Amino acid sequence: MEVSPDGSLEVTWGDSKGTHHSSYDPLWLYRNARSYMMNADADENHCPLPPMVFWDRVSIWKSFPEVAYKEFMDSDDGLYRWLDCMHKYGVVVLRGVPCVKGEILTAVRRVAYVKSTIWGDTFDVICEPVQTDPGHLAYTGMYLEHHTDMNYRENSPGLQMLHCLKAMDSKEDVGGKSFFVDGFMVANWMREHSPAAFHILSSTPVQFSIISHKMRYSQTKPVICVNKDGNVCEIHYNNRTLAPVQVAPHLVAPFYHALKEFAMKMRDANSELSFNMAPGDLVAFNNRRVLHGRTSFDPAKVTRHLEGCYADIDEVFTKYRAMHSTRP
Repeated sequence: MEVSPDGSLEVTWGDSKGTHHSSYDPLWLYRNARSYMMNADADENHCPLPPMVFWDRVSIWKSFPEVAYKEFMDSDDGLYRWLDCMHKYGVVVLRGVPCVKGEILTAVRRVAYVKSTIWGDTFDVICEPVQTDPGHLAYTGMYLEHHTDMNYRENSPGLQMLHCLKAMDSKEDVGGKSFFVDGFMVANWMREHSPAAFHILSSTPVQFSIISHKMRYSQTKPVICVNKDGNVCEIHYNNRTLAPVQVAPHLVAPFYHALKEFAMKMRDANSELSFNMAPGDLVAFNNRRVLHGRTSFDPAKVTRHLEGCYADIDEVFTKYRAMHSTRP
């Protein structure tokens, strides 16, 4: 083999049956030499993505991730802004979405394929003053703790959307605020300030389990997942589906101490993005990064209807990489 004047690698393959000649362009070699390409966010055109932005209450309000629905649906610039916000912050709010049941499917199909679950293509979170048998905690006025959805599935849904179709129009604070927390920020804060707790939560598989539709779903994974480079890549937390921890007796107390530390940082008001969703708002978030919940409210006084759906988030990020590589 030899290098030609233009930098190509010229290889002659030979044996008793003859020879074959191959020529490898230097740019192709560079793109495909993984030992030299350590940036996991570089696409096939070697166009690195912007870094993710880990946020708390103060920083997220300074650059609130929102896009007008018409702009999102009708223009590439609007679509790209939405994708960029999802990549950087893990959460983005669409404003001015028509308050029509099923419109959420139009929105999600702009960026991904709908992920059907045991709840169907969409699900409804409804609270009415006349409701007598809510059947689910989300349908009550109780405080809904920070959580990620469906940790008991092999792969929990990556993208979740919630569309507000109906909400109480009141000048007084009736509760029912939606809140979101950047789980990657919390995990990285723990890595810096409490490395032992971070190690426990990122190396201890725990079981998430639920019985629904006469079937039992169960999956085992750590609360904090890291990739091969050691970077936080997923968060799994839900105090309603977390099963009793099955570890050696001497590790039980350290695990729960670490979990408490994670929960306390997550529940700190300084970590939360909190606001009342209004009819026409559609919030989308990375369900493996951003935890969500809701403050309590009086169900006798509040009417509330959210429609939700799930999608695979790799489709979102693939579309983002493709659009980012063509941006000036």
